[in-house]
Amino acid sequence: MALESVEQVLAIPTVSGWAAKFCGMPLPSLIRDLDAMANAQVNAQKAVGHDALFAYVDALYIPEAFGCSINFSSSPASVEPLDLKNEADVEVLHSPDVLKDGRLPLILALVEKLAQSPSRELPVLAMVEGPFTTSARICGTEKMMRAVLKNRALVEKLLDKVEKVVTRFGQAAGQYGADGLFIADPVGSSTMVSPKVYRELVLPNLQRCIAQVRTPVILHVCGNTEPILDMMAETGAKILSLDQCMDLAKARQRLAGRCGLAGNVDPVNVLMRGTVDDVKRETLNCLRSGGKQGYILMAGCAVPPGTPLENLKAMIDTARLSA
Repeated sequence: MALESVEQVLAIPTVSGWAAKFCGMPLPSLIRDLDAMANAQVNAQKAVGHDALFAYVDALYIPEAFGCSINFSSSPASVEPLDLKNEADVEVLHSPDVLKDGRLPLILALVEKLAQSPSRELPVLAMVEGPFTTSARICGTEKMMRAVLKNRALVEKLLDKVEKVVTRFGQAAGQYGADGLFIADPVGSSTMVSPKVYRELVLPNLQRCIAQVRTPVILHVCGNTEPILDMMAETGAKILSLDQCMDLAKARQRLAGRCGLAGNVDPVNVLMRGTVDDVKRETLNCLRSGGKQGYILMAGCAVPPGTPLENLKAMIDTARLSA
C-alpha cells in the first residue's frame, strides 16, 4: 500500500459479506464458526481471484461485544442499540476485552488462521468500523446525531471509550498477522455530519486510532466526501477508499501524493445489476482515473451479496489484462 508506481494494480473488491452468501451457510451460524469463515473467504478468493483475504464477514462484532444484540431479520444484519440516556450510562458501560469478550477473540483467531495458512500468498485484511460509526451503532444513529447537537459531553465520553477498544482490536489484529486494516466509517460521511463536526469529533479519534495501530490502514467513508477529503488525508490512513459518486481523477489531483486512493466501481448499478460489458467499461474507467501509483481497484462500497460471480470475475480479469 505504498505510493510507488506498479505494473499490476491490486484489485480488492470488498467481498467479505458476498462470500457469506457464496458459501451458502446461514449468517447466524457462519459468523460463529472459525473454520467456516476461513473457508468462505478462501473459497471466494479462489472463485473471484481478488488480491486479498478478508478476516471478517460482518462489521458488528465490536458493538456486539459492548452488549448490543444482532438483528438478523434486517438486510444487512444490524445491531439493536443500547439505551444510553446520559454520561452516567456511558460511564458504567462495560469496555470489552478484545482478547476475551464476545466474538472478538474469534475474529482475531480468523486473522491468525488466514495469516498462517501454509499456502498463503495474499495479504490478510482485518476490519473495524471507525469510533464514530461504532458509537452510532451502540447508541443508535438517530440518537447520536441528536446528541452531537444537544449532548456533546455524552458523545465525547462514548467516543473516548469506543476509540480505545477499536484501537486495541486494530493493534491485536496486526499482532495476529493482519497485513492491513480496513476502517469503514459511514456515519462520518458528509451526508451525515458537517465538515465542522467531522473536524471536531470524527477526525481526532481516527488520527489517534490509526497512529497507534501502525498496521497500514485503508479508510472508507460512504457518499460524497468532497467536503472532508483533505481531512480524511490527515487521518494517517495510507489509502482512502472512495464511494462511486466521487471523481477519482479529481481526488487524485487534489491529494497529490499525500496518500493513495482506492475505488470506485459502482457496487449496485454496475457490479450487481450491470452486464459483464458494463463492469469491464466501468473498471477500465476507474483504472484510467486511478493510475498506477498508489491506487487500488475496489468497489465504491461493499459488494452486495446478490452480485453475479461473472461480474466480479470480469472486474478482476479486466484489471489483469490492463497491466
